[in-house]
Formats: sequence, C-alpha cells, structure tokens
Amino acid sequence: MNTPTHSLLALALLSKRGEPKRNRAVFIGSLIPDAAIYLWAPYQMWVKGVSGEVLWRDLYFQPPMQTAIALFNSIPIYLVLAGLGWVMRAKLWGKLLLVFALAALIHMATDLPVHGHDAYRHFWPLTDWRFHSPVSYWEADLHAGWVSLIEALIGLACIIVLWRRFPRLWVKIILGLLAAAYIALQVMMRLAAINIPS
Repeated sequence: MNTPTHSLLALALLSKRGEPKRNRAVFIGSLIPDAAIYLWAPYQMWVKGVSGEVLWRDLYFQPPMQTAIALFNSIPIYLVLAGLGWVMRAKLWGKLLLVFALAALIHMATDLPVHGHDAYRHFWPLTDWRFHSPVSYWEADLHAGWVSLIEALIGLACIIVLWRRFPRLWVKIILGLLAAAYIALQVMMRLAAINIPS
C-alpha cells in the first residue's frame, strides 16, 4: 500500500474528534514504518547523486537499507510498544504510545499481503523470514492494477469516515484533494492500460 492509504486507514480506525494529541500519535505511527525510505531515498539522490534506477534496483535491496526497513517494520517491536502502552494506558504517554504502535501495526498488516519481490522482514529480529505475496501494490506482473483499485476503494471509504468525523474546513479540503488524487490515479492507470499496444 502507499503511505497515504496507510495513514487514512489508521486515522479512520483510531482517531477521535477533539483529541489532537491522540490523532497526531496515530498519524505519526502510520508513517513511521516508511520513515527509513523517506529519509534514505532523498539523501541518496540529492546528497550522493545516485540515480533513481540504481537506487531502487540495487541499493534498496542491500543490507544497510534492508536493515533499516526491517527495524522500522518489525511487528515484534511494535507489539512490545503496544503492550507497554496498554500497561501504562492510565497515563497520557501510555495512551499515545498505544495508538502510535497500533497505527504502525495497521500499516504493517496492510503491507504484508501486498509486497511481492520486495517483501519485508516483518518479524525481525526474531527471524529473517519474508512473506513473498502473490500480489503486489506496485508490480504489474503481480496484479498491481487490481490491488491499486482495492487500495483506492479503501482510501475513499476512509475519506468518507474522516469527512464525517472531522467538521473542520481544512480537513475537508485535504480529504477532498486526496479523494481526487485516488480517482485521478485510477483513471490514468486504466487509460494507460488501454493505450498499451498488445
């Protein structure tokens, strides 16, 4: 799944009106599994001058990046954090830690079934095993067209939930832009598929 969908899903499931600290913790938790990639890729491209092709074809699959991805996408680590948050939920920081960890776990639960050749070590450090899914959110040979359609429908459903939950105009503007982006992407993908010569 793409990062915006992870965030929308976590916010739809865990956010509450009138609890901005909780909602920020959910939002950050939904982003944190992808943080290593968002910090690493710009550094490689803009600071070190690595081409996008080399970055995603070679460097992405080498140990430094794979280790960072395993750390940021470790289900056991976030389960420990969620457990600590649950135990300490009487305190504000415990509640925030709990929803942060749950948002990260939602992210991983929706990544696990849609990573094919680029599967993560979601159970690190307990094991280096990877689930290589037969479907992918981005690999065309692994049904990405259908997966992206399902992802867009999930994103749009979450947008409807959040639209109703949060009455603020700026929230509705952001949600409206995201909805337009999901729809536009699906239209562009379908048009591109039609125009590809067989």
